[in-house]
Amino acid sequence: MSAPTRVVCLGGGFSAIYLSRVLRPAIRRGEVELTVVSRENFHTFHGFIAEMLTGKLQPEQILSPARRMFPPARFHCAEIESVDLERRVVTTSRALDGKQFLLPYDHLVVGLGSADDNSRYPGLAEHALKLKTYWDCFRTRNHLLTMLELAEIEPDPAERRRLLSFVIAGGNYGGIEVAAELNDWARGLVKKEYRHVDPAEVSVTVVHSGDRILPELGAHQPKLQAWAQRYLVQCGVTLKCNTRVAAATADEVHLSSGERIQTRTVITCTGLAMPPLLDTLPFERDERGRLVTDEFARVRGQERIWASGDCAAVPHPDGGTCPPLAIFAMMVGRNIGENVLHTVRGQPLRPYSYVGLGDACTLGRRRAVGHVKGIRIYGFPAWLTWRAFLLRFVPTWDRKVRMLVDFLLWPVLGRDVVNPRIDLRTGMRRELFEPGQDVVREGDVGHRLFMILSGEVDVIRRDPDGRDAVVATLGPGSHFGERAVFQNVRRTATVRARSRVELVSLGRQEAATLAAAAPPLQDALRHTPRPGSVGVPAEALRPLDGAKPRPLA
Repeated sequence: MSAPTRVVCLGGGFSAIYLSRVLRPAIRRGEVELTVVSRENFHTFHGFIAEMLTGKLQPEQILSPARRMFPPARFHCAEIESVDLERRVVTTSRALDGKQFLLPYDHLVVGLGSADDNSRYPGLAEHALKLKTYWDCFRTRNHLLTMLELAEIEPDPAERRRLLSFVIAGGNYGGIEVAAELNDWARGLVKKEYRHVDPAEVSVTVVHSGDRILPELGAHQPKLQAWAQRYLVQCGVTLKCNTRVAAATADEVHLSSGERIQTRTVITCTGLAMPPLLDTLPFERDERGRLVTDEFARVRGQERIWASGDCAAVPHPDGGTCPPLAIFAMMVGRNIGENVLHTVRGQPLRPYSYVGLGDACTLGRRRAVGHVKGIRIYGFPAWLTWRAFLLRFVPTWDRKVRMLVDFLLWPVLGRDVVNPRIDLRTGMRRELFEPGQDVVREGDVGHRLFMILSGEVDVIRRDPDGRDAVVATLGPGSHFGERAVFQNVRRTATVRARSRVELVSLGRQEAATLAAAAPPLQDALRHTPRPGSVGVPAEALRPLDGAKPRPLA
């Protein structure tokens, strides 16, 4: 008996799931050997992300265990390092210590999905919440609950508005589903759980670059788009079409129209970037960076390399390429599995032929819009259809049952409002501020130390007459906030962005650890900065109008 054909699939998404299902009988017969490689040992079902964010589902319910999805295929949990096309070997490494493993292959399937495009607008990487990975979603869920907790005890009306204002960038399926559920969640939850918050204070805004929301419905379903738009506005969601997010900071969003929205929450549902591994492969890519394939889902010019999912430009039977939707990843993955078997058996390949069954988008409050084979459905019937189809595609039975139980119980028991504590004062993070924004304010309690990466800030103190005076300007390489962090005093000055400024901020614990590890840095951080001292170059600290530098912020 000849050795089995070795198939390696990069990525554990829907493409891999349906590929493994098709190859399962051949694996059991010893005809094929399949290895699925992924850094996570679970699959995240994005169809119910909005329900998880708003407490209808327990966070782990959207996860399906990889070791129940792929058998009898082998699952290899590791980071993908490289692909050697000449030797036909994939190199992986384990998280523990970077130890490497070699996986030889006869057929390679690239199903790596996509990542968030952090270059869409300034501040996206630093301040926008993302929904691509499970950990992004879990962080966003906890952030939303944190905003309600903070709002309930906040006496300042302006800060309460920021805490209760939620901005979603992107009016596509993902953005609209999150906005609709978030609007329903926040307004309903404050009536029962956060009684010191007025539901009228809650604001949910969708910023969308197109003329109409839900561009996936396209020009062939304008009535569905219009119905969804009217319904969302009636529910209290603000829609800003023909508008883009120009920049995001810690406490406001700048729009392309010039408007600024005061908010602590920006959720991005716009733009996808390709996995960095694709840059190492010498294959043709389209304008969006996806691997170009032929009608059989083979990478163009290759006989035994296939591609599927968000990272693949697979020709659609009706023209164009398949959209980055789960259903097409499933069907292309299945088609690849069939064609791998045809190749092994010397049979003709089968072109990809699935054109789609329909589309649907939930609008909250058990309402949705959608169509099945072009037949439009609205409201509650559309919502039932949407939910039934999504449950059908949950990968494992145990998660289907758990989801169904949660869906039945939450109307009786209420939404889950447990928020694992996240200390916002600790950790190291990058931050961005636009011109005129205050980074810190005089008199505030300080918990973070700041280091400037780019741009300039003004150090401002109030004189005895109550007037603000700029006493210094800081540039790249300088730092501020050391007195508040190390001496546990209130901010002694206001620091305001003179230009767009990028910062690294450290919590008190991290700053102390860093200072203790490097004595020269410790001296620079713990002592009053002077022109020319370590961490505050003379060219960065420029006293204005003859003012003498004093301890900063």
